[in-house]
Amino acid sequence: MSEQLRFIVEQLNREPFKKSFNLITFDSLDPMQLLQILNDVLAEIDPKHAMDIREELPEQTIRRMCALLGMLKYKPPGNPSDV
Repeated sequence: MSEQLRFIVEQLNREPFKKSFNLITFDSLDPMQLLQILNDVLAEIDPKHAMDIREELPEQTIRRMCALLGMLKYKPPGNPSDV
């Protein structure tokens, strides 16, 4: 798991994201901050996702993100009807 975390932090610190995380700061982020980072990554793929997730209902955020992830052929674990 630490290798995966290290890889994620390294990639977020590079272009186009230019974050300045280290393992400790990234690991200390709360769930909403992590969700915003995911949203920022998705916004690099599709600029329509460039927004502050606090400005929309959580259900809308989930549907929007899952729709884009589905277009990218990502299949999240769990039941699709849970979304």
